[in-house]
Amino acid sequence: MPPASILVVDDDPYVRTLVVKLLTEEGYSAVPASDAWQAMDQLQQRPIDLVILDLRMPGPVDGEQLLFTLRDQGNDVPIIVLSGYVDDESNQYPPDCVHAVLKKPIRVEHFIDTVAQVLSAA
Repeated sequence: MPPASILVVDDDPYVRTLVVKLLTEEGYSAVPASDAWQAMDQLQQRPIDLVILDLRMPGPVDGEQLLFTLRDQGNDVPIIVLSGYVDDESNQYPPDCVHAVLKKPIRVEHFIDTVAQVLSAA
């Protein structure tokens, strides 16, 4: 069975690289995207099992707009929100849109456990 493919969408290159590295070390196939446009491109190119999404990103389409665009298109890929603004946003999204919300900076063990739980429930 091939490893789960996880799309990591974050405009911060440090966070994006760290998350991709952590996921790769855990045996997942991690695909980076620096903005919503790259994320949509990756989602069209390959099957993605999970999206890890930063909500606050610069540009014409931020993470929140990407989240609802995916749902409006009928894409039911599980999403984990990874944000520095969790306290403001944690209860804002219905469960069918967001499967988990994690606050930056992440605790590695909790992050890896959450990824595994969301993937196993999908």
